[in-house]
Amino acid sequence: MKRYYSLLMLFGLLALTGCKKDPQEIFNEQKSGVVLICNEFYYDITLPDGENLYFSGIDDDGSLENLTNNREEIRQKPNVLNGTGFFIDRTGRILTNRHVVAPQVDKATVRNNINAILQGYAIYIDQLQDSLNQRYAEIQSYAEQSTYQNYDGETYSTMSDYDIATLQQEVDRLRQQYDDAQSIKNYLMSNILSDNFSIQLHSRFGIAYDGSSVDKWDDFMRTPCDLLRVSDDANSDLALLQLHTRVTPADRYIYSVEDMKATLDDDLKINQTVYMIGYNHGVALAKTDNGIRAQFTSGTITQQPDGKRITYSIPAMPGSSGSPIVDDRGRLIAVNFAGSSGSDNFNFGIPLMRILTFLK
Repeated sequence: MKRYYSLLMLFGLLALTGCKKDPQEIFNEQKSGVVLICNEFYYDITLPDGENLYFSGIDDDGSLENLTNNREEIRQKPNVLNGTGFFIDRTGRILTNRHVVAPQVDKATVRNNINAILQGYAIYIDQLQDSLNQRYAEIQSYAEQSTYQNYDGETYSTMSDYDIATLQQEVDRLRQQYDDAQSIKNYLMSNILSDNFSIQLHSRFGIAYDGSSVDKWDDFMRTPCDLLRVSDDANSDLALLQLHTRVTPADRYIYSVEDMKATLDDDLKINQTVYMIGYNHGVALAKTDNGIRAQFTSGTITQQPDGKRITYSIPAMPGSSGSPIVDDRGRLIAVNFAGSSGSDNFNFGIPLMRILTFLK
């Protein structure tokens, strides 16, 4: 009886923790639950006068990309970002990184760009006004040189009435142009951004499955998603998408996120083998003659987890953000979110306990 009880305990423990699996077995079983995310997005700034400016991002030299005041124009030139996500239940919910679905831009850089443009135009108008003043002074000097007084103090001009009328018309035009320029300059300077301006992000999301055909960005939108929420915790770079259908396809693997597995954070050991299933470098690397294909990479735990992150030696590139990290039993232990500067081989994951906190 005692032996029978011990066997039951052993079977229960095995059922709870699982057995080590062959890496190929893990990949074959789980790759269907990992998706390639496409985020098409642009940003919207409301100026103090209520007008809007739109841009798609910040380029390498710090300039705003595709800056325009035309919403339809920016919708035709959005920025595109790829990332990885994975299903966590049967309601179509997909866990990924916050920076994949809600990329932020530096407000100070945006403000400095906009203000530099406005001030640049204002300086140009100053120069224009200077040239108008110069022309006005030339006309005034010419008129004075063409005027004389007789001995009786009467004023006469050597110009004809036609010449006088022509010059007067030009003076009137100069004054109007100067006033118009001043109005534009006042408008520009009134729209200088202060520190408390806001930037609104506009996105649309779609996904592609392992083995699906993707030839253009719109192909992702055949499987559209909604953004449910993002984490407010700076140390938890997490977000949730959900399929429009609110139903996970029956043939897709579901990654288990259960309270009873939260202790895995403490159980991880240095040099323990771990795996990542994701889309390194997005479409560029995932696309094959047989559709897009997820990659399976492995490494080891390289640092004792501190509750905020797990460090491992799995190679990763942009596009793998949001990938599931699993142990050698195929159990979810983290969500990949960042790499160490200067190396592709040391990367960080958000541990399961923080995932559970976010999902509550």
